[in-house]
Amino acid sequence: MRVHLDCIACTLRQALEAARLATADIDVQERIIRRSLETLADYDLYRTPAELGSAVHELVKECSGNPDPYRNVKKVTIEMAHAIYPGLKRFVEEQDDRLLVALEVSAVGNLLDAGVYGDLRTVDLEETLKEELSRGFAVCDIDFLRADLLGATKVLIIGDNAGETVLDRILISEIKRACGKEDKVNVFYGVRSAPMINDATAEDAVASGLDHDATIVDTGCCTPGLVLRNATPDFLKLYEEADVVISKGQGNYETLSDSAGRTIHFVLKAKCRAVAEDTEVNIGEYVLLRR
Repeated sequence: MRVHLDCIACTLRQALEAARLATADIDVQERIIRRSLETLADYDLYRTPAELGSAVHELVKECSGNPDPYRNVKKVTIEMAHAIYPGLKRFVEEQDDRLLVALEVSAVGNLLDAGVYGDLRTVDLEETLKEELSRGFAVCDIDFLRADLLGATKVLIIGDNAGETVLDRILISEIKRACGKEDKVNVFYGVRSAPMINDATAEDAVASGLDHDATIVDTGCCTPGLVLRNATPDFLKLYEEADVVISKGQGNYETLSDSAGRTIHFVLKAKCRAVAEDTEVNIGEYVLLRR
């Protein structure tokens, strides 16, 4: 997906947020914003919004000397997700269509993106998530996914934010059931190779307990989206050979929607106008799209 004009303002907002997380030094924060503006002036040099965002967030790290500005944010959201995990898992297991509801939980888990939604510790998160679940998917290609999963033995999930990885454990369990023979299904979970905003790294995925449910794999990418030309040969082989690939979140959609080279099932919340228009939904609606 190409960079839209709206992406410039959004990325600048992220730069300011990240600068304040990375350092309390006002002079350094100002330097970050000035250099970010220089980068954003050349926005048309970047192929996707995620790659533009990556360039700015790397500036934050460089200027502040902080290699992981969102480290504490990730820790907090993982802890919050662990607290609501048991109740949501029971909720999914009580449903008639467990796969669909697990996908909805996985999509709604994007509310744990504290960088977008602010401090969620002040709300009843479990009830908020259940309220969001009642909205369902505005685009719902569940039948295509169900058909592709049946008999599959190798499934790849491309992860998004750190907090979501806890709730993705519920989805992984239901994916294995949907494939038919749970003991013969291998689920792989792709993570960023280095800290980038609040996206999940291998360290975050282990903190989520996800290593008990899937094989965690390093994509080789540290952009807030999977850029295939930067991925490792081992990951690309897995990506090409997987029976089913499921992509989580906006960033991965931005980088893969026009260049996937294969069928992908996208699960995301359209959080901005550019993605909403591209997926033909309203801002704030959820998408399960086979493309």
